[in-house]
Order: sequence, then C-alpha cells, then structure tokens
Amino acid sequence: MPNRPICPYYGLNDDYCDVGCGYISPHDVNMIIRYCSKQFTECAKYLELTDRIPLAALSAMPA
Repeated sequence: MPNRPICPYYGLNDDYCDVGCGYISPHDVNMIIRYCSKQFTECAKYLELTDRIPLAALSAMPA
C-alpha cells in the first residue's frame, strides 16, 4: 500500500481535532479512513482548523 499523506491535525488533541483521541467508534473509523487518510482537504474540520491554526504554527505547538 503506498504511503498517503495523513491530516496534520489528526490526533493532535481534544482542543483541536479530537479524531483519533480517546475512544474511537465504528463511525469514527469510517471517517478516519475516508477523510483523515485520504481526503482531509475536503474535511470541514480541517478547513476550520487551517483558518484558525495555520500549518506552519503546528511545528511551534508543544507536544
């Protein structure tokens, strides 16, 4: 399977994108497969976060 880009906000934390944090329901798994690992640029949460937190600012965030 080829490496595909994954959403840079995936699993970041509950304050930003909570997908991948804590309990993951079967519905979440479907969304992760569909959006986080393939079409994240079409995800409403990704679009909201890129407006709020530019990708360049991610590297400056504490782990």
